[in-house]
Amino acid sequence: MTKPVDRSARQRAIVAVATAVAAAAAVGAAGQGCGCHGRASDSGVTGTTDSGTDAASDSGAAACNFPPPMVGGTAATDALADDPARCGSPAYTWLRDASLGSVLGIGSSASYAAGTLAVLAGAAGVTLPRPPLYDASVRGFSYQTQDRGVLLAATAAVAWPEGLPADQALDVVVILHGTMGFTDGCSASTNVGMQFLAAYFASLGHVVVLPDYIGLAAPGTTTGFPHPYLVGEATAIASLDAVRAVGAMAPADRGGMCVAPRFVTWGVSQGGHAVLWVDRLAPYYAPELTALGGVAAVPPADLTTQAERSLSTVTAATGLVTAAAAATPTWYGYGGMLDQILVPPWDTDVPAALAASCNPTLDFSMMTLADVFQPAVLSAASAGTLETLDPFGCVMTENSLTSTSIARMGPGTGDPAYGVLFVLGEIDPIVDPTIEEASFDALCAAGMPLQFLKCAGAGHVEGALWSLGEALDFMDARLAGTPLAAADLCNRGAAVTCSGTQ
Repeated sequence: MTKPVDRSARQRAIVAVATAVAAAAAVGAAGQGCGCHGRASDSGVTGTTDSGTDAASDSGAAACNFPPPMVGGTAATDALADDPARCGSPAYTWLRDASLGSVLGIGSSASYAAGTLAVLAGAAGVTLPRPPLYDASVRGFSYQTQDRGVLLAATAAVAWPEGLPADQALDVVVILHGTMGFTDGCSASTNVGMQFLAAYFASLGHVVVLPDYIGLAAPGTTTGFPHPYLVGEATAIASLDAVRAVGAMAPADRGGMCVAPRFVTWGVSQGGHAVLWVDRLAPYYAPELTALGGVAAVPPADLTTQAERSLSTVTAATGLVTAAAAATPTWYGYGGMLDQILVPPWDTDVPAALAASCNPTLDFSMMTLADVFQPAVLSAASAGTLETLDPFGCVMTENSLTSTSIARMGPGTGDPAYGVLFVLGEIDPIVDPTIEEASFDALCAAGMPLQFLKCAGAGHVEGALWSLGEALDFMDARLAGTPLAAADLCNRGAAVTCSGTQ
């Protein structure tokens, strides 16, 4: 019993590049899973700079001022920052530390000519929604973040366009990746497919930040504990500190480009969940940054109901729920109680397999749910009462955007241009669209400015890939300050043919 997570070839395509924009061109074989191989460089944490690959200078550095980190700052935001622990986990306080977002190490850069980006995409059979405008470069780096009130090193990549004026402050696009794995080394920043994706977004004229998330550090950095899979706080904090790090980075290390403290987010699957959590926590954790919204593609916003579905009958997501059952409670301090969720020896075999491989698999054809999960878990899932079953139920509930105890405070309150595009695939077998339609309605009812898009005939990968053109248009409108059209705000229409449909 050493293979806990079921990932089909389709799921592995998501894992590799977050929407397959350049999956085959950049990664190569479709079955490479999390991208722990085929790296362009393992240089995110070396502490050195390959300045020979950059046309960078410090000219215009005076125009590259970026605000210092701020955590909390009001009575409401300080209340969470002072006591963020949930589900009975040990108490801690978010640090208000000037080092948050400081750069710890800089790697060498990889360059992509605009024409090469287009040719590689074409060779992979991918039609880009827009042609690349600029050559682009990508480099890895390590930076300071925090986890449960303790400073922690994390890794990410930054991408920038070449040839723009050095004193022109560019807005930031944050790419929040899908499931890459569950342990250090399963890093997006060193995956050539994800680097290609970051370079493509940068070629459109943005500075791009690609965080690895806590527990998925690039080689050279050690987290010391497993990736807290689908824990909203851990991922959002690391992502916001990655934006801070790119703003604090010496201009020469980001191609001479200046960075504005304004950003949009784009994420797929686990990354779509992360987009919604950045929206939720940015006003609490990084109020000095201007969040402008973004795109949450095929997001599991309601983890509890999605888990109930996949624990009532085997689905394409049952393996991922198994991973969450093993990895997520551990972050809350319940690692020694996994035998209350998983039947031994799965309570030890699943965490061991998650630590051993970026792409573990579990074949449920040789067993039943009752072979893996404790009867109380399956009974609660079947009854629709998983939220009452501690600790797993609380953990799922607190990380579901529809039921977390953390109130949404914005961002975007009073800003008619702020919004999040909520994208679903009509026949998604992994993130059930009916469940997430209800999530969309609930979040809208709570005041979140959402726009809906469901791609007709789209599964999980296709929902993200086919909607990329609409996603770029939506993010451009947010960055331009264009108000959300009243007719589109929280209007959940029928499935449509998305622009990239094939």
